[in-house]
Amino acid sequence: MKLWVTKGCGADLQQIADRYHISLIFAEVLVKRGLYNWKDMDEYLFDDMMQLPAASEMYGLICAAELIWQKINEKKKIQVVGDYDVDGVMSAFILCRGLERLGADVSSRIPHRQKDGYGIRTYMVEDAFAGGVDTIITCDNGISAMDAVKKAKELGLTVILTDHHEVPRSDVGEELPPADVIVDPKQERDNYPFRELCGAGIAFKLISYLYEKNSHKEWAEELLPFAAMATVCDVVPLVGENRSIVKRGLEKIKTTDNPGLRALIEQSQFQKEITARDFGFRLGPCVNAPGRLQDATLGFSLFMEKNEEKARKKAENLIELNVERKEITRVAVEEAIQYIEQQGLSKVLVVYMPSCHESVAGIVAGRLREKYYRPVYLVTDSGDHLKGSGRSIPGYHMQQELLACREYLTEFGGHSMAAGFSLPKDNLDSLREALLSHCSLSENDLTEKVYYDKEVSLADLDVALAEQLGWLEPTGEKNPSAVFAKRDAEIFSVRMCGKDMSTAQIRFRENGKQYQAVNFRGEDGVGKAVAKRYGQSAWDELKSGAGGGKYKIDILFSCEINDKYGSLQLRIIDCQ
Repeated sequence: MKLWVTKGCGADLQQIADRYHISLIFAEVLVKRGLYNWKDMDEYLFDDMMQLPAASEMYGLICAAELIWQKINEKKKIQVVGDYDVDGVMSAFILCRGLERLGADVSSRIPHRQKDGYGIRTYMVEDAFAGGVDTIITCDNGISAMDAVKKAKELGLTVILTDHHEVPRSDVGEELPPADVIVDPKQERDNYPFRELCGAGIAFKLISYLYEKNSHKEWAEELLPFAAMATVCDVVPLVGENRSIVKRGLEKIKTTDNPGLRALIEQSQFQKEITARDFGFRLGPCVNAPGRLQDATLGFSLFMEKNEEKARKKAENLIELNVERKEITRVAVEEAIQYIEQQGLSKVLVVYMPSCHESVAGIVAGRLREKYYRPVYLVTDSGDHLKGSGRSIPGYHMQQELLACREYLTEFGGHSMAAGFSLPKDNLDSLREALLSHCSLSENDLTEKVYYDKEVSLADLDVALAEQLGWLEPTGEKNPSAVFAKRDAEIFSVRMCGKDMSTAQIRFRENGKQYQAVNFRGEDGVGKAVAKRYGQSAWDELKSGAGGGKYKIDILFSCEINDKYGSLQLRIIDCQ
């Protein structure tokens, strides 16, 4: 069972409510987002009041822009090297389309997930040199590409490195590749006030600066939706400048004139205004799918496409690939669950699935982490060796745990919550034993904590509050939607619906008034909660249309406006 957690609030909520003409509940939600003064609240609620840092404040950015402009004027060939995920694709698109508009002779290279792996490689540099390229610009990669950058400099190429990842370190400090210019706010010498931009965010800052210096500041607006989608999909904190990028990108996407983006939206058949959640769960996965199953350049070429009909066909292809990816993932998750149930639960799960498509290993590991709430290492066959992808929980630093077991690994990398690695086939059992013996997680660590803002009565909720809660958007990492708790909520009726009848439409009742709610994991959510309190027969009775008013459960939920009817709706997050 998950542990529900909240924190106190000592602020003068009435003063906040009076200043912004909002409810006391919403005032408390704002404070619990870490907004402790008027300046922070003003900037959070009113994007036009936010003072974004100037691009020129980022270390190396002016130098990079001047060098790029010099290469454009000299008619030198420029190649952009991106990455195969959404951030890498969008970074490459922003740079290529931006430089193209400035008259650059620019090409691109997006690494292949299986053939190339992550980041720029020495052979890519050699290929660029053979093709007459003068300047390489990396995006969303490069800060750890020491060998590739050294090779480029040996061949006389100019290298402009843009990245957002942590800088590799040794005992003597940072280890920076010998690029001509490095733009990465994670460098110690960089005093840029917001260090959490994704790769596309940094690419956007660079192109925006070039546009501004060439009297075309307004051109940057067309690139905002791409920076916004990458920001959401790369799961960087959705606060400060990132939140501003996403907010402005969502506004601009309504009028985008990019044929590829328009086609993807049209083929996705949106029936409502696009939200940050749609970036993460509908549009973004379509851009990601080619990089998982075929080649990430398919997503990149969609946005570079200028012909409407070709764009439509490319968008259809991406959506089909995503459908295929989802089915591959579904099958793999089911097989992995079966494997775990047979092997039994341990504090750390090392799941060997030789038939799993390695490109979805990270997704499957994430799903297993959510189901069992413990660190998961999913290992797949990759020819003559094994590859693995890990997803973690708070309190278990995955990269450090792999470091402690490095004697069994060929290579590894990552951070606290995710990692990738490879190893000889004969080392799998030894790695599993080492990871288990080194793990120090307690039972408390293995209890998932779910945070909520406030315990309420249903009578506290109305459409006006739901509209105010909408001001939190765009929500995401480090800026979650508001979550409320209601104890002993009386169930009036239940109706199962959806393709596989897995969604529960629920009506709760309080003081004679009914409140509509939806639980998309009906059997695993409200169903298990009712069965645990009252027995399976109680849940069966409710599903049959009877039993209204007899059963109560505790619920965690978000409060929203139903898109179809414009009425208040509760979205159930957890039940007990």
